[in-house]
Amino acid sequence: MARVACVFSVETYRTVDRPLLTWGKTPFGLSIITACLEAAGHEVRCWVICPATQLDRIAAEMLVDFRCDLVAASAVTTQFPLISRLCQQLKDLNPRTPVIVGGAHPSLNPDITIAHPAIDAICIGEGEDAAISYANALDAGEQPCQIPGMWIKMLRGVEHRSTAPLPILDSNSTVSGPAAAYDIDRSPLAPFKSNLDELPMINLLHWERWVDETDRTFRVVIGRGCPFGCTYCSNHALRDLTEGKYVRFRSPDNIVREIDWIVEHFPEINDLYLEIETIGASPFFAIQLCERLARFNAERARPLRFRANLAVTAQLVRHSKDLHDMLAAFQRANLLALNVGLESGSERIRKEILNRPVYSNQDLISFCRTAREYSISVALYVLMGLPTETVDDYFETVSVARACQPSIIHESIFYPYPGTRLFTLAAEMHLFDTTAIHTKAERSRAYLHLKGFPRWRVAFEYVFITWRVFHGRWTLRRSIVYMTHKALSIMPGLLAVALRVRKWLTPPRSAKPAQLTQPTH
Repeated sequence: MARVACVFSVETYRTVDRPLLTWGKTPFGLSIITACLEAAGHEVRCWVICPATQLDRIAAEMLVDFRCDLVAASAVTTQFPLISRLCQQLKDLNPRTPVIVGGAHPSLNPDITIAHPAIDAICIGEGEDAAISYANALDAGEQPCQIPGMWIKMLRGVEHRSTAPLPILDSNSTVSGPAAAYDIDRSPLAPFKSNLDELPMINLLHWERWVDETDRTFRVVIGRGCPFGCTYCSNHALRDLTEGKYVRFRSPDNIVREIDWIVEHFPEINDLYLEIETIGASPFFAIQLCERLARFNAERARPLRFRANLAVTAQLVRHSKDLHDMLAAFQRANLLALNVGLESGSERIRKEILNRPVYSNQDLISFCRTAREYSISVALYVLMGLPTETVDDYFETVSVARACQPSIIHESIFYPYPGTRLFTLAAEMHLFDTTAIHTKAERSRAYLHLKGFPRWRVAFEYVFITWRVFHGRWTLRRSIVYMTHKALSIMPGLLAVALRVRKWLTPPRSAKPAQLTQPTH
């Protein structure tokens, strides 16, 4: 048995000791990996860090208190600087403890990630099997190597799979230059896992220590992958990493088994988010799942309310029967809230810059009107500060969003994620300095220098779009509170203080959660 310390990080938090704002903020990919490691017989403990975390204390907990044999961290691009600082702390304390990093950043930027001197290996793509193979090798006293989906630093001249003490690199090693003492074992990826029901259920018990109890919002992953190729999203790049079917779903019975576990331990919850890129990727699956959720709710005194993402397409909207069949199924399942991507009201930008699925502005407005007929509310994703965007394009977005009459909008400022097509396009257009892209306030600050939409104006409209879309529908107080939160999100340190103050002013919950027990695999 190997002891594995798993690490996740966040930027927005209320308290350092409990930085996860809700149960719904638990990292799905890492949670599945921890469940797989446990199912394989290894011992796992999880940590969550934030910008204010004392990294030396966390490193000591992992290496001294837990006495871990392996540290496994997950990182997106904006969180990689924080994760890499913790990796260095770990190496300073014990250079022989192997550190692996997975997630979107190493998957899309493997050469940059493996170059860090405190990282011994990276996992590219889906990492369940890779993590188990690495931990199994450590448990057997062997040097991990030739693991599909992993790049591993290997000391030169050391026999692979040796039963001798592990030749882990020390923290002063470098990956370049004639003095480099190792090679990198680059193994190709295995095909995408086809049967998601084979994966064990997430064990929320690991994250209990890190979750703020102020708000309970739960999510259940119902599938993986996206059928579309939006240029700003990592899915198009992740899909090209290996072979196999990229868009996959869990079976409805498997999903309901996890929901059963959640409501057993948190009987007071009313809402659950069905996590997937778009529930409409397979209309057949969506309707099948909804029928199963309807039967689940029929057995409850207080039915759960569900929410999910849905990508609207012209094909869906213009085939009236298919649209009505799907919305009717949503209604029967009590799936009464959808997140839908408008992104930009400029059809030119959607087609030429974003490569969004095909839909006209009128298609989206018509969809929202039809959804209301089934008592289904729609929240809109809006993206601004895009390459070639002008103020006029932005006001097209405002006009369409207002016509859709959404329940809320989730506005973001474009962040150029390395490894995506839109990062490459923006760089080729010299819209930002690729060597100085900031990792703070992800999607809350303007990064591109646009002639037709200056950065100061993007920042202003990021806050003020709430008023433009909802004036006359929201109260003044509600608009001001929401806009204040958006303004603070530009400065994460101030937002953390504001969230902490709000927590202090919020009455404590009267009911305590049930004692969590590990789910049956």
